[in-house]
Amino acid sequence: MNVRISKTKYLNGLQCKKLLWYLYNEPTAIPEPDEATQAIFEQGHLVGDYAKKLFPRGIEVDHTKSFEEGLKSTQELISKRVPIFEAALTYKRCYARADILEPVGRDEWNLIEVKSSTELKDVNYNDIGFQYYVYTGAGLKINKCYLMCIDNTYIRKGNIDPNKLFKKIDVIDKIKTSYSKTIENNVAHMVQAIAAKTFIEIGIGAHCNDPYDCPLIDHCWSFLPERNVFLLYKNKKLPMTLIQDGILELTEIPEKYKLSEKNQIQVDCEKTGKPHIDKKKIKEFLSAIQYPAYYMDFETCGSVIPMFDKSSPYQQIPFQFSVHVVTEKGAEPEHFSFLADGTNDPRPEFMAKLKEVMGTKGSVIAFNAGFETGILKKCAEVLPKYKNWVASIEERIIDLLQPFRDFAYYHPKQDGSCSLKKVLPVLTDKSYDDMEIGDGGTASVEYCRVTFTEDNKDKDKVRELLEEYCGLDTMGMVYIVEQLSALK
Repeated sequence: MNVRISKTKYLNGLQCKKLLWYLYNEPTAIPEPDEATQAIFEQGHLVGDYAKKLFPRGIEVDHTKSFEEGLKSTQELISKRVPIFEAALTYKRCYARADILEPVGRDEWNLIEVKSSTELKDVNYNDIGFQYYVYTGAGLKINKCYLMCIDNTYIRKGNIDPNKLFKKIDVIDKIKTSYSKTIENNVAHMVQAIAAKTFIEIGIGAHCNDPYDCPLIDHCWSFLPERNVFLLYKNKKLPMTLIQDGILELTEIPEKYKLSEKNQIQVDCEKTGKPHIDKKKIKEFLSAIQYPAYYMDFETCGSVIPMFDKSSPYQQIPFQFSVHVVTEKGAEPEHFSFLADGTNDPRPEFMAKLKEVMGTKGSVIAFNAGFETGILKKCAEVLPKYKNWVASIEERIIDLLQPFRDFAYYHPKQDGSCSLKKVLPVLTDKSYDDMEIGDGGTASVEYCRVTFTEDNKDKDKVRELLEEYCGLDTMGMVYIVEQLSALK
């Protein structure tokens, strides 16, 4: 079998040789990337485009014609001693295309790999280590290896400044002494695994999500029953131990395993099929709510490339809010909402409209309130006239996550989660399941699509769906408080 291992395949093989076997032998069994993953890819391409601006004389190798043409074009550009984007070289069974190859001195090169992350991980060193192995094996003299990632302290002022957007880290010593040394042996084992008649059976484990979510998770984890031990709340280690001991069901966990108080509540609820209710804690929580009560939720979007002045990479920018106001206990809620339109920075209008809606007294209720509080504080940094107002809102905040995070209420159908998406259906007849936009990630992607791209023929419909989704977040909180009150 004539096997050629690219950098991506090499990283796949380091993560799981079973995945590697499928990539070469049964690629159609691997599902296509979902929308969220595709959005990450697109962000990476955008980052790459900005990195190229640092090398205005750079030339990109054309890989659209054929594999051989890409190799030939690379050699021609190497002879011209210009910065090269996507330079393609082979060595033994390996093939690599570096983001940037920069000529230095008379006959040396700097190898630069661009990352859209803000910090380096082990996989990034394996990535550039593989390229170093291929490039030096192919005869290039590599002077330095750089990992260039995003500087999250960068604040946009006018046009994006690539020199400030990136930070470049010299990793040549680590690559030479460590990461490039094991490649020859790793590749040999990978080739052997690929050539086998069937895949190596590898058990599930932490590698299934590290460094990336494996596309075969649904396939490899399909042996688990629906009510399996991975539903244990905030417990990553014990489920793997239980699986290794042949214990798959939540209800099968023997008493010899030490469970936390919350995990024990889960198991007990699983056995009875009934919720755990601590009426005293719930009553204490509800007694803190002062009326009028403002149920508040935000939707945000973020980009690796700052979208607006006075914003940073990956900073979450609020574009929508929903507020349901209940003037007194049992009163019919009144709904207020805002959804930004146009391509300008939505934060000034967002804050102005929100301040109009929120009164000066009464509780402000959010689910996982730290998120909303953090957004308001960031907005006040850019719009300092709201600083005192944000501080006053923060004093009134009540986090509706608290009684569920404390397991004052837990229902087995929450599946070990305290999220609003799980809590709402078990306390009410409301759900996000049938909504076209039913989660924050989709809301962000769809808002950005119809607002900032030409793919926006369905803009009016998407905006209606966004209003419906965010509105359910806050109305859902009203329902939850009503149901908790009925438990007293």
